[in-house]
Amino acid sequence: MKILLTGGAGYIGSHASLALLDAGHQVTIIDDLSTGNKKLIPSNASFVKCNINDTATVGALIQKEKFDALMHFAGFVQVEESVRNPKKYFDNNTENAKILFDTCVQNNLTNIIFSSTAA
Repeated sequence: MKILLTGGAGYIGSHASLALLDAGHQVTIIDDLSTGNKKLIPSNASFVKCNINDTATVGALIQKEKFDALMHFAGFVQVEESVRNPKKYFDNNTENAKILFDTCVQNNLTNIIFSSTAA
C-alpha cells in the first residue's frame, strides 16, 4: 500500500513508518519539523517538509501519488505547554487536522487512521 504519514519525524510517527516500511509498504512522510527531528525519518521513506494545513502542497501530493491511506500522527503533545498556550494547541491539533482531513476527502483519500498520543 501507499501510505501518507504525518508527523513522521516524531517518536510515534517514525516508529510507525519503520513498521510500515518493514512490512513492504511505500511511505511518504509529511512533517514541518517544528517539533520533530529529520534524523528520525527513515532513509527509504519519501519526505515532504510542509505543515499539514498547506492545502496546495498536500492536495497536489495526494493527487500525484494516489495514496491508499493516511496515517495522521502530527500534533503537539506537551501537556504543560498546552495549558499555558491552549490556542496554539487548538489551532495545530484541531484546526490543522480538520484542514488536513478536508484536503484528503476533497482529493478522494478517505482511508484515514488518526491517533492522538498525548493522553
